Amino acid sequence: MPNRLRPQIDRLPPGLLRLGERVHWPLSDRNTLLAGVVALLIAFLLYRNCGVGGCPDVRQLAAWQPNGAPELLDRNGEKFASLAPFERHVVPLDSLGDHVAQAFIAVEDRRFWEHDGVDWRRVFGAALVNLRTRGVAQGSSTISMQLARNVFPRELPGTERTLRRKLREARVAHLIERRFSKHEILEMYLNHIYFGGGAYGIEAASRHWFGKSAKQLRLSEAAMLAALPKAPRHYDPRRQPERARARRNLVLTLMEEQGFVKPETAEESRQTRLRPVADPPRRSGIPLGAYYIDVVRRLLEDRFGEDLYRSRLRIHTTLDPLMQQGAERELEKQLAAIAGRVRKGSGPLQGAVVVMEAHTGEVLALVGGRDPATSRYNRALNARRQVGSAFKPFVFATALEEGVPTSQHIADTPLRMQLSRNDVWEPENYDGRFEGEVSLRDALVRSRNVPTVRLASSVGIDDVATTARNAGIGAQMDVTPALSLGTVAMSPLQLATAYTTFATLGTTAAPSFLRRVEDENGRVLWEPQAQPRRPGMRADVAYIITDILRDAVDYGTGTSVRAAGYRGPVAGKTGTTNNATDAWFVGYTPELVGTIWIGYDEPSALGSAATGGGLAAPVWGRMMRAVERERGAGGEWRMPSGVRLRTIDPNSGLLLAEGCQPEWGSPANELFIAGNEPATACPYRDWWSDLWGRIGGVLGGGRTEPRNGDVLGADPLPGRRDREADIEDFRRRRREQLERDRLERSGQEEADRSRQMEEFLRQRSEALRERANRRRPRGDD
Repeated sequence: MPNRLRPQIDRLPPGLLRLGERVHWPLSDRNTLLAGVVALLIAFLLYRNCGVGGCPDVRQLAAWQPNGAPELLDRNGEKFASLAPFERHVVPLDSLGDHVAQAFIAVEDRRFWEHDGVDWRRVFGAALVNLRTRGVAQGSSTISMQLARNVFPRELPGTERTLRRKLREARVAHLIERRFSKHEILEMYLNHIYFGGGAYGIEAASRHWFGKSAKQLRLSEAAMLAALPKAPRHYDPRRQPERARARRNLVLTLMEEQGFVKPETAEESRQTRLRPVADPPRRSGIPLGAYYIDVVRRLLEDRFGEDLYRSRLRIHTTLDPLMQQGAERELEKQLAAIAGRVRKGSGPLQGAVVVMEAHTGEVLALVGGRDPATSRYNRALNARRQVGSAFKPFVFATALEEGVPTSQHIADTPLRMQLSRNDVWEPENYDGRFEGEVSLRDALVRSRNVPTVRLASSVGIDDVATTARNAGIGAQMDVTPALSLGTVAMSPLQLATAYTTFATLGTTAAPSFLRRVEDENGRVLWEPQAQPRRPGMRADVAYIITDILRDAVDYGTGTSVRAAGYRGPVAGKTGTTNNATDAWFVGYTPELVGTIWIGYDEPSALGSAATGGGLAAPVWGRMMRAVERERGAGGEWRMPSGVRLRTIDPNSGLLLAEGCQPEWGSPANELFIAGNEPATACPYRDWWSDLWGRIGGVLGGGRTEPRNGDVLGADPLPGRRDREADIEDFRRRRREQLERDRLERSGQEEADRSRQMEEFLRQRSEALRERANRRRPRGDD
C-alpha cells in the first residue's frame, strides 16, 4: 500500500479497520485489472447491442405504424367499434413555420443541433438536480431519445424508469442519429409524438386542439402544442386550462431566452387566450355510440395514458346496442319532426339521451348531441341546465318523509312571497289559472307550481335540498323557494343518477361505462371496482312517489309516453324551465332510468307551447317501445311493508269510516305511509248528494283535456285506478258550492247591514224624542 494513503486509512473507524483486516481481495493486482477490463468490455458490448435482446431496427423508423387499435365490445361481448387514435397525417418539416420546430427545440432539447443523440451536459446537470432534491425533478431525454421511446414502446417502455432502459434508449438514439439527418429526425419526431386525446403527430394534434392545419399554427398555438408531449393529460387545455396556460408561457419564455423570438412578440403571445376548439371533427364514418366512445376513451386514457393505443386491447363496456340504436334514432327523428314547431335559436336544435340500469348504474346508452360529425360536445355529461319541474318529486318526497299525508289538500291560490326588502316573488302555474285546492298527489301529477312552492315552504327549503343531496344530486343548489321549481342546473346523466333512487325504491347507483379491459390474449388488465349503491331515500317514500309519477304518465303531464305506444310499467316526470328554454323528461321502470333533454346550446326559448311532455317524453316512449317489442315488458314494483292502501273522501282528504260515503262524488283509494294516515270521518250525505254521486260514478271517466300545457293523446290504462274523474267532479261541485256559499253569505251580510241600520235609526229617533221632551216647558193643568 502506498505510504501516502496510510494517514487517510488510519483515520477510518476502528471497527471498519478490523473488518478490512479480515477481508482479503482474492485477485492479484494484475488479475483485478484484467477483470475490470473484461467487465468494461462486456458492458460496452451490451450497450452496443441494447442488452441481450438486441436493438430495434431503426431503418424501419420512417415506415413505423401504430399497433392494432383497441376493440370496444358491448355488454353482449360483440365488437361495435374500435378505439383508433386520430388518423395520422404526415407533414413535411419544410411546410411548417419556423416557430413550430423552434418551440419544440426550446422546451424539449435546446442543444438538438449539437449533440449526437444524448446531451451529456443535460444528463450531468439533471443528475445533480435530482441528487439535491432526492427525486426525479428533471429529465434529460433528447428529441432523439423521445422519438426512440415513442416508436419502439415494447423495447423501451416509458413506464420503466430504470438505468437499463435509459441506457438502451440512449443507444437507440445514437443509432437514429447515425442513420438519419437532424432534419429528418425532427420531422419524424413531430409526426409521431403523442399529443393527447388520441392525436399522434403535429397535424392531427393541430386539427384536434385548434381545428386547423399545422401549417396555419400561430406562435401561441405552436407553443401550446410544444407544451403537451411532456404530460398530455396534465396539460390538457380543455380540462386543465390554467396548467396549460402556464406551461405554454414557459415555452414562450424559453424561446425568448434562446433567441428564437423577440421579447415583445413573446409577451404578446403570452397574453393571448387559450382557445382550443370545443368540438374537434373526427374521422368520417361515425360509429354507433360516438359520444359513448368519447367517454370510454377519456376514462381509459386517464388509466393507461398513451399506452392505450400501443396494443390490441379488448375493452368490455356496458353499452346495450339495441338501446343505443333506439336512442340515436328516436332523438334524431324527434328533433327533425319538431324543428318547424319550435322557435329558431342561435344554433341547431340539440338533444341528449342517457339510459342507465337502475340497480347497477351501468350506462346502457348515451347520446350527447344531434350530430357527432359536426359537434363532439357531450351534452349528456357536460351540459348543465336547469331541470325545472323534474326536480319537484324531491319536494314531495320531503313532505312524505316529514309526515304529510298523500291526500293532504294544498291551496292553489295566488301567492306573494317577500324574498327580500326589494324582491317580491309571485309564482304562477303554467296555465296561468288557480284551482282553489288540490291534493298532494294531484299537485305532482299535474305539476302545479304554486302548490309545490307552498309545500316546499311548509316543510322547509333546507330539508328539500337535503333530500335531493341524499338522492345523489351533487350540483350546487340555491336554497331559496325557487329551488322547488327546479332552478338547480344538472346534466342529463346527473338527473338520471338521482332518479335511480326512485326506481330502486331507495338506493342510488353511481354511473359506470366499463366492465373490464383485457389484452389480446384475454388476460384481465383492469377491472374497475363497482361503486356500491348507497341509501338515498326511505323505501316507502320512494314507492309512493313512484306511484304518483305513474299517474303522471298515465293521466298527467307525461301521457305522450303512452301515446307513443309504450305499455309497460313506467313512472316519470316532465320538466320545462322558465321561458321554455329546456324540455326534459325522466322516465323509469323497475330496471331502467332514462333522461331526455331538448334545447339549444345557447339557451333560447323553444316557444310558448313547448313543454317536456310534448317534446321530450315521446322520445322516451318510442325508444322504450322498441325495447319492449324485442325483450318484453319488465316487472312491477313491490309495495314495501310500510305502505298502506286506504279509502278516502276526496273532498276532504280524510279516511272514510266503514260504511260511509263522501259528501260528494265517489270514494277514492290512496296510499299512505303507515302511521301518517289522516283522521277518519263520516261525512253527512243527503239524497241529492247521493244521487249526484251515483251519476258521477256512472258518467265519470278519464280526463281528456290537456293540463299544464302538455300533449296527451292516450287513454288511461285498464286496471289503473281512475282518481281524476272523481277529483275533477268534486272540484266542479266544490266550486259551485263555494259560489253558493259566497252568494248566501253576501245576502246574509246585506240583510244584517239593513237590520243594523234600521236599529240604529230607531234608536236615534227615540233619543231625539227623549231630548225634545226634556227641553219642553211645563205649565199648569
